[in-house]
Amino acid sequence: MMRKGLSSRVLTERASNDPQRMRARKTEAKIMEMMPIRVWLSCTAVARLIGIPDDRKTRARLDRLAHDGKIERKREQGTHGPVYLFRRVS
Repeated sequence: MMRKGLSSRVLTERASNDPQRMRARKTEAKIMEMMPIRVWLSCTAVARLIGIPDDRKTRARLDRLAHDGKIERKREQGTHGPVYLFRRVS
């Protein structure tokens, strides 16, 4: 039975200890540790900063951190189309 005020996402996060989610949380921690404060970076720049070759997975982690309010996201027009930029909230 779910207690009032707790979402199903909170309950599943507590019980999630499978390897994929553990790697995702480690990636998020690495992003938060290495990302400079008040500097806008693209997803590719963040992936290079933390040393992960696949920036698709980095984008998913950045979106999650932005949703949780730990980083900011803005959209700008790049040379090849729209680009999302991210920065750490101080």
